[in-house]
Amino acid sequence: MKSALAPPCRTSDGVQDRRVGIEIEFAALKPRDAATLVTQRFGGKVVEVDPHRYEIQEGRHGVFLVELDAQYAHPNEKLSDVEKRKPWLSEMANWLRDLDTEASRLIGDLGGDLIPCEVVCPPIPWTELNQIEDLYRALHKAGAAGTDEGLLYAFGLHMNVETSGTTVGHILPTLKAYLLLSPWLRSAIQVDGTRRIFPYIDPFPSSYIKRVCAPDYTPDLNAMIGDYLSFNPTRNRELDMLPLFSHLRAARVSGAVDDPRIKARPAYHWRLPNALFSGQEAGPLAEWSRWVTVERLAADSDGLDKACESFQGLSPLPLTDDVEVFSTDLAKAYCP
Repeated sequence: MKSALAPPCRTSDGVQDRRVGIEIEFAALKPRDAATLVTQRFGGKVVEVDPHRYEIQEGRHGVFLVELDAQYAHPNEKLSDVEKRKPWLSEMANWLRDLDTEASRLIGDLGGDLIPCEVVCPPIPWTELNQIEDLYRALHKAGAAGTDEGLLYAFGLHMNVETSGTTVGHILPTLKAYLLLSPWLRSAIQVDGTRRIFPYIDPFPSSYIKRVCAPDYTPDLNAMIGDYLSFNPTRNRELDMLPLFSHLRAARVSGAVDDPRIKARPAYHWRLPNALFSGQEAGPLAEWSRWVTVERLAADSDGLDKACESFQGLSPLPLTDDVEVFSTDLAKAYCP
């Protein structure tokens, strides 16, 4: 199996290999069976959290999570909190918890293919992404169905790519490069029609793209985060920057976006790729190669400046033919 393509900057803050966390959504394979496949490749033991959620603990790289990706397929953890805070409600809380556990089990069992299963991998060094590729192929061989195998399968292959550093000098070039290459990425990935209907991977507003890609846009960290929150007060972006910005300015982000699902981490949360199991142009290694194209442009400061300058003459945004051609031609210069 081929190895992962090296990014321009291989380490985080010049210390250790940068890490990538992968989230794989699919149907037609039960969480318990998927968890077994994880242990076969990464070791560890399967711990049942509830009938539709499993943790693989004590294996290589850290804890893997395998679960049905639906809130109501899992027991409500708040019921346990009630019992702890108000012991006099213990008997009622026990009864409600048992009822809730059974209801969530039935919802998960009856949901079938309509509720996707998800494998959430811990951050692993980019040099070992071929191991996730092996797991990805094993899931398909065991029966996992991807985005293109059902009309309602709006499944994603998400990547949480650790930053090379947390200054504006590290982050802004990557954000600019991504915005310029977004039309090419959407075309190359051929984003599934069902996924486009839902808001989870919405493109960035054209006004925000114009602002960030202006040649004279040189904000400090607070201004960069402030602009992002002003134009994008939501998790629903193809490149979700909220986890990274929450890691850097938690209070600023929580004040603008009240969403408990935001998990602070020093990583770009890339939500765009489909979870496709067929063909060589899909899967973790293929999508990682596309991401490396973004980072190659970001690393070429002169090339990025010229691209931003050329981009200003294109109008209107976001999806005119000239923008598509510009983005595709730009990608060709930096593709692996």
